[in-house]
Amino acid sequence: MERQHCQGERFTKEGHDREGRQIYRRTADSASAFAGYRFPADMIALAVRWYLRYRLSYADLAELLAERGIHVDPSTIYDWVQHFSPLYQEAARSHRPAPRGKWAIDETYIKVAGVTQYVFRAIDEQGQVIDIFVSPTRDTDAAVAFLRRAVRETGVRPHLVTTDKAAIYPPALAAVLPEAEHVAGKIEQQAIERDHAHLKGRYRPMRGFKQTRCAQVVCAGHGFMRNLRDGFYRLGFVWYGPAKPHPPRLLTAWDELTATLCAA
Repeated sequence: MERQHCQGERFTKEGHDREGRQIYRRTADSASAFAGYRFPADMIALAVRWYLRYRLSYADLAELLAERGIHVDPSTIYDWVQHFSPLYQEAARSHRPAPRGKWAIDETYIKVAGVTQYVFRAIDEQGQVIDIFVSPTRDTDAAVAFLRRAVRETGVRPHLVTTDKAAIYPPALAAVLPEAEHVAGKIEQQAIERDHAHLKGRYRPMRGFKQTRCAQVVCAGHGFMRNLRDGFYRLGFVWYGPAKPHPPRLLTAWDELTATLCAA
């Protein structure tokens, strides 16, 4: 597949780094989301996609890029993920169909600076990740904040919500979604309990987060990547005919979004 690049990219030399490597500064059109970064857009896009998709640490990803002749510090990759992950999600917003009206809501836990925090998550009956919200607390206020965020982000008010029997959910649903039917029980929550495993598997190599904001970006980006890969966005559908193999849907969709950010 032909790779997407920002139009009109130019690079100028800006001295050398501490290890004597040449530094290049990208001088593309300032309207591009990648303007001002010294690495090409496709390189940054690749790093962000790999980090959100695969179970890699920043050091692992830096090593993989180094094998391709791309020498970048792990802290730089961290900056890319934090900056570009929300931008990709915003670029894809108009391509996302409305989720279904039956939501399963639950929370799992992660470590942030060595302290347990909670990741509120919701999926619909098709397995689409509705939204993700990281909170230092597991209480009604946090559940209300999550529900309001989910409704705002999707524009959908579900007609049925399933949860476990935690006491935080009935008052939160009464405050935000009083019209929704609420069903609480362990059997109804089996799908989202299994779905937590995707996030927990990605979280394990990270050895925790340092800040709540960083945890929110990565957890939300991971959910977005799963939706993109599973076809919950109107992106990545390319037909090349029976004689040519199809590229992975996620790769095609990511290239489309990268081109959008280049032209933004």
